[in-house]
Amino acid sequence: MLITLLEDIQTMAVDASSDLGTLLRKCQLFAARLGNQPLENWLIWELNGYPPNVEVPGYRSWSLEFKGHFSGPRGSKLENAPIPITCIPNNVRHLLEPYICRKSITHLDECLKKRDRDVVRVETGDLALYLGMKVYRHHNCVEAWAEYSTGHVVALLNTVRNRILDFTLAIWKAEPTIDDSNVAEGSKLKPAQVTQIVKTTIYGGVTNVLDTTSNTNVGDNIKMNDVSSLQNMFREHGVSDNDIQDLKDALELDDTPDSAERFGQKTSAWIGTMMQKAADGSWAIGIGQAGNLLAQALARFYGFSRTDGD
Repeated sequence: MLITLLEDIQTMAVDASSDLGTLLRKCQLFAARLGNQPLENWLIWELNGYPPNVEVPGYRSWSLEFKGHFSGPRGSKLENAPIPITCIPNNVRHLLEPYICRKSITHLDECLKKRDRDVVRVETGDLALYLGMKVYRHHNCVEAWAEYSTGHVVALLNTVRNRILDFTLAIWKAEPTIDDSNVAEGSKLKPAQVTQIVKTTIYGGVTNVLDTTSNTNVGDNIKMNDVSSLQNMFREHGVSDNDIQDLKDALELDDTPDSAERFGQKTSAWIGTMMQKAADGSWAIGIGQAGNLLAQALARFYGFSRTDGD
């Protein structure tokens, strides 16, 4: 009996000894056949690490413990002594607490295999100099760091594996006859249905799975009249390659608008299509954010200084 890609993924997902990087790459192939950009985004970020402008899932965030070595009078020492969070300056605390793990799955998996301790140390720069004598009376801080248990990494890896299994089971339940041929050629599953499954199983049921950047800086990487930078921004926000190509065609056909209030006919029609996709769930982004995102990005592209929300 021929084992389908979906069955292969399910088998690997339940096998704790299977390589998680390989599992994610097989899921990436399946996501490409489904044509679901939100799923592809999640897989790419898990495989390669989360870029600074992408909000990490909740399972990649946890608290740290701060510790340090202290020297006191007459050669006395305090080693691996806890540092109360109230002693940590705000500028350091905001950077490290809670800890945001952006590292790739393969990196985390390899580190877990090679690590001979049950904690992971996080460097804190010049924190020891700032603390000085402020933590323990008559004792000077000579070294300070933060750390977390490797149990957090184990939980992260298990969560990723579990979400893959939940997703594939939900897809199979929605269409039990799905196989490698009909998923590529267009199965009974509608794009909106797949996106809803992705929201529920992969993104943990959040309403807006692609709210990865704030409206204030959404167009910072878009250069005037640079179609490539505009395409890259929309791709990061889950717009499919076909829709991106449609936008490129529309921009080429339309004249340059006089203001950010009125775009060309083809471009305006494209915006309307994307708003409809946000409304029916086939573009996994909230309709409110979709309006701001589209308006701001295109305004930046045309070089208008004023954008919605500025």
